[in-house]
Amino acid sequence: MACVRSRGLCGPLYFNRINSYAFMRSGDLTLAPTLPLWALAGYVPMRSPTRHGVIDAELPVRPDVSSSGRPWAGITVQIHHWRSAGSVSSPELDHDMLAMRLAGHARLEQRRLGQVHRGIVVPGNISLHPRLVESSWSWDRPGSIVIARIPQSLLAEAADATIRQPRAAHRLRNCFGQRDGFAETITFTLAREIQAVAHPAQMLIAESLSCALSAHLVHRFNVSDPGASSLPGGLHPQALSRVLDYIHGTPEAVKLQALADMANVSRFHFARMFKRSIGETPMAYVERVRLLRAREMIRSGDYPLALVATLVGFADQSHFGRRFKRHFGCTPGEFAGHKDASQGAAL
Repeated sequence: MACVRSRGLCGPLYFNRINSYAFMRSGDLTLAPTLPLWALAGYVPMRSPTRHGVIDAELPVRPDVSSSGRPWAGITVQIHHWRSAGSVSSPELDHDMLAMRLAGHARLEQRRLGQVHRGIVVPGNISLHPRLVESSWSWDRPGSIVIARIPQSLLAEAADATIRQPRAAHRLRNCFGQRDGFAETITFTLAREIQAVAHPAQMLIAESLSCALSAHLVHRFNVSDPGASSLPGGLHPQALSRVLDYIHGTPEAVKLQALADMANVSRFHFARMFKRSIGETPMAYVERVRLLRAREMIRSGDYPLALVATLVGFADQSHFGRRFKRHFGCTPGEFAGHKDASQGAAL
């Protein structure tokens, strides 16, 4: 299996050509939690991790759980358990920040860069807060969030190693309420690690996941077009990004014509070009995204099964049950029962 040796991203690394391509695909939701970390991130670290800069500016609210006291390199991870409705404002920070809902749904208002965004957030919803930008948030009910605070130096190394742009050119764009399967998988894993008892492999796990998440963010959410080209015959990266953002962000029924209009191509050409870019048809991708979202909602235990079907866009609960069983080998009720019996262990 061909490998490429590279310096820069978390020290000397070996990038596996196949795995690194798989993890760089925008919105990829096929990652299995049981994959080895080097397969997940596309590389094997070859030396002891080093700290990537110091995050000086703190959020104004103390977290309930934080990685700050652990010998982690890379991203600083914090968990906040909001016990009621509330609000918080943040001054300009010296780092980019990813926030993701862990538990509970709420109506969230966000204000950044003169923009106001209001919407319902559920577990897996992600927002990106660029550095040197003031932000404010307000919510109407309890819930939990995880925050990944990403040093500028780590993003710079990721940009230099993956999209081959000058380090000064990288910057993450402001995003409200995104859905991104890769980022969700990595962030959920970091959240689990920070709540687990410290163990010898934890430092390596944190370093590996930090590098993988940073590379993905600069690849997909860079404020400047990284110039990444799509596969021959596929959608242009900007068009694909618009389509994926829409699919991950809307609970309503998704029509093929609407997706084709976003990509500015005919419906016939869109279906072919989307499959060339992603590897499956648009409707198969939409269904898979929604069923994965439904599985996480059931796993959280916060939603009745009938409500889960509605929230992920299935008008018919029996149809939802059939499709869920085809994808995961059990009905939604059986999955919920297994979760309860194993105290939340994944199937």
